[in-house]
Order: sequence, then structure tokens, then C-alpha cells
Amino acid sequence: MKTSLMLATAIGLMLPVAAHAEDIVLKFWDNQQTESGLSQYQQEAVKSFEAANPGIKVEVTTIPYPEYQQRLLTAVQGGNAPDVSTVDQIWVAAFAAAGAIDPLDDLAKGAGITADTFFPGAWASANYDGKLWGIPFNVDVWQFSFYNDDLLKAAGVDPASIATFEGLKAAGEKLTGNGKYGIGLFAHKGEDTVVVMDSFIFSNGGKVLNDDGSCGLTSDASVGALAYLQSLAPYAPAGMANAGAGDMRELFLNGSLAIEFWPALEQPTLQKSKLNWDFVNGTAPEGKTPIGTYGGWNLVMYANSPNKEAAWKFIQFLTQEDVNGKVVDLVPANVKAADAFLKANRKGPERIMEQLNNAAPRPLSPRYLEVSDIQVTLAQDVFAGMDPKEAATKACAAIDALN
Repeated sequence: MKTSLMLATAIGLMLPVAAHAEDIVLKFWDNQQTESGLSQYQQEAVKSFEAANPGIKVEVTTIPYPEYQQRLLTAVQGGNAPDVSTVDQIWVAAFAAAGAIDPLDDLAKGAGITADTFFPGAWASANYDGKLWGIPFNVDVWQFSFYNDDLLKAAGVDPASIATFEGLKAAGEKLTGNGKYGIGLFAHKGEDTVVVMDSFIFSNGGKVLNDDGSCGLTSDASVGALAYLQSLAPYAPAGMANAGAGDMRELFLNGSLAIEFWPALEQPTLQKSKLNWDFVNGTAPEGKTPIGTYGGWNLVMYANSPNKEAAWKFIQFLTQEDVNGKVVDLVPANVKAADAFLKANRKGPERIMEQLNNAAPRPLSPRYLEVSDIQVTLAQDVFAGMDPKEAATKACAAIDALN
């Protein structure tokens, strides 16, 4: 979910380690945060951990997002996996099913780490097939509906109204025209397309996958959400099939788009702009609670690690309340750390906390990446005008064929 933050070039950065022969060298891999690899705060956290744990040195490798998963898979297959790494929530099931990572249930229980330490959806994203496979590290939610308050006021739109299906559609009609667009829809081949679509499905009571793993997109609730999204198309910029959230951001920043869908990660960019902006927590039918889609990362421990005791200490350290908020570039997954982080760094922290508590993870499936590709095709079919029920039936046939 952080592709826009990654370097396009494939650069691995190794932080220097001054290890003695008797030291444990703990290998930690992470998604690259900045041009220098880890953020300044994470580098400081590594130093703090080493100071608190004499005899353990942390060797950090950072890898750009576009190649990160493949590098991890190659390392696992070659017997060269790290001891600890971050993994995208959507990779957990595949790594668990392959036996690449260890379940952490007993370790978490022994350390007093429980579900209520973290946001419910984040904890759920680390659980697969009845076991806990990771500890939530950082999170965000798609989507918050950011709006240009000046455009809404000029059109006579109450910002609170766009939190409902009915209100958003009515606002889109009022806000579209004279070179301006009401709603920033997009359907390019990217995970941002999927998570926004999921948030509308979840908010309407639908599912992507049923509890038994079968496709849930043909339910009335799921099809209803797809039909609703299709009804918004007249109020969006042309070329949705090739547009992503980044394109909508540019339109929003230049004042030609009134409402865009984005996670809280967007706020620092908007805070630097001169726009009069604010946000509501997603969109749901009248009387229902908007349910966003989780994005974020979990910390996992690899099955072949020779340093599991040290690895577990490091995982606990990075996710504890007084550290977690200092080492993430999204939102801390630790609820108490997140509360302090948001109050210090984000507009509307109480609203963000509410959405984080309500959000749901994407389907927990070892075949998730294939499911995601099918959902992108579904979005493109719907926005191209295909009957939503027909499009959902086509998507379900492809998803159910994966099993």
C-alpha cells in the first residue's frame, strides 16, 4: 500500500554492524522507507534495542516495495531467509501456508500480548487457519473521503452528507461540471483499486470471500455495492481504467476534484497544501457504519531462524507502546501508541481512531494476489458498463477456480 513511497530502483541498504564474534547477529528485512533505507526513527530504535540487549546486533536490509516480496520468497527457497521481517498483510497467509514463518500464539501468550493491544482488523490480518502468524506493526485504512471544503460550500453540499451512499451520489452530481469533477474514482491495475472497492462492499454488508473460502461477490450486498459504484461513474474524471489514486491526488491538489478516496497517509501531503480540506470516514448506506479496508504490515519470524529468542525480543520491542509510534511511517498498530501518534500528527485523530477500529482486513487467502487481480478486472468491467451481477458472476467463476 506504500508503493508511492518506494524508490523505483532496486537498491538494498545494509546498515553497518559492528559485531563481536560472540554476538548474535539478527537479520531484519524491511520495506524501504526512505532514500536512505530505514527512517531516522527506525535507525534510532535499532540502536536502542542493541543498547538494551547486549550481545545482539541487528543487521538491517531494506528493499524497495516492488521487489520486496520476491526477494523474501527467493531467500526462503534458498535457505537464506532473515530472522525477522515485515510482511504486507496480504502476504501472511501465503507465507504461513508455505511453512516459511512460525506461528506465534504461544510466544504471544507467554509475553501477555493479546488482541486488545492492537486494532481488531490488524490483529485479524495476522491470524490465518486458526493461528497467529505475525504481530501487527503499522496500519492504515482505505478509505477516508477527503474533500475540498471550498468546492463543497460553493455547491451547497453538507460535508457530513458524503458519508452516506445517497449523500455522496447527490454531492457528485452537484460538484461535477465546468471542468471540475465530483468523485475521484479509479480502476487501474493496482491494489488501491481493490481496497477502495472492498470498502464499499464491506460497508454495504458484503464480502469478497465467504468464511469457507468461496467467492462472496455475487451476494446481494456485494452486487449492490458494485452497482452503486457504477452509478458514481458520471461524476468521475474520464479514463478511470488507467487512473490510480495518485492521479486523483493531483487533480485534488490542483482544485479540480472535490472528493478523493485515500488513507490517512494522505494527510501530510494535504497539510503542506493551501487547500481548505477535511475528511469523513468512508461511505455507507444511511444508518450503516462505514467499514474501511485495512492496509499495513506485520512482523513475522522465519521458521529456519537460528536466533528465535532474539527475534522474538526484537518483535516485542518494535511493537510495544513506547516504541511503536516512533518507528512507523503509517499509523502504529499498537492502539495506545496510535492514539498518541495521531493526536500529535494528524487532523481529526478521534475520527481516524474510529475508522481504524471499524476497518476489516482483505481476504486471508494464500492465493490473495490472484484474487486481487481478478478484482481489478471486476472493477474495470463494472466501470466499463457491464451489468454488476454479470461482472460479479464472472469474477466469482475465476476466484472459485483457484481452489
